[in-house]
Amino acid sequence: MKSLHWLVAWLAVFSLTGCKRTAESGSAGEARHGHAAAEEGKPDAHGHSHGHEEEAEPSSGASYKKGQGVSVKDETKKLLGLETAEVTGQALARKLEFTTQAFRLGTGEAMPRWRATGTLPTGQIAELRVGQEVALHANGGESFTGRVELLDESLLNLHGEGVVVVEFTQPGTNAGPVTFLQATVALPEVKGAVVVPGSAVLRTAEGTFVFVVNGEAYQRTAVKTGAQADGLVEITDGLLEGDSVVTKQVEALYLVELRAVKGGGHSH
Repeated sequence: MKSLHWLVAWLAVFSLTGCKRTAESGSAGEARHGHAAAEEGKPDAHGHSHGHEEEAEPSSGASYKKGQGVSVKDETKKLLGLETAEVTGQALARKLEFTTQAFRLGTGEAMPRWRATGTLPTGQIAELRVGQEVALHANGGESFTGRVELLDESLLNLHGEGVVVVEFTQPGTNAGPVTFLQATVALPEVKGAVVVPGSAVLRTAEGTFVFVVNGEAYQRTAVKTGAQADGLVEITDGLLEGDSVVTKQVEALYLVELRAVKGGGHSH
């Protein structure tokens, strides 16, 4: 359902932000067509008939300006369901969650060993320790307990993430040789953590961002994230308590900016 809502938002924005054409007037228009105030479909002085040449500028639901951000008309905000919220500081019972790919290390034993490998941003890896307990959950409902075996921040991927290796034992041999498990690591509670709803965070190949309210616009701002808990994400850098951020439809705003910056021209 989330992908469907995202598609509806995308279509709504771009149906309202279609290309703009400003109607020509006066002598410039006359020179272009070789006639003065010719009505649509009527021949000009040279006997040529013209179709619909001019368009009134359509209502633009959203636009982007560098240094200011994305501006959205009230009607479009309602259509998209765009919402904002104030950044707050609160106690956060933190936890790190990430997906791992698990491999069985041995076969035939009553308690075969497994190794689960996943990635986390380096700032989050810094909060883990070798030997720390990790809860692992399979899609089928099975749960296991493992421990951090290795933390490697040198093998960074495109998103600036390092590798976390967890080892655990699993009784029985019902699972296949490879499986995916969700890993959760409990962290000490932080008081006064700067947090935003998880829906406010935009993760792209260029980094992690939120859209901050900037006057009448929404400006994409780079942030660093910490732990997550109960649908909230800790922001360790990039926001201050009291800022306001977009909490719904950040993907739609990002598409408006991409279209303005990289789209080039207008399409019909």
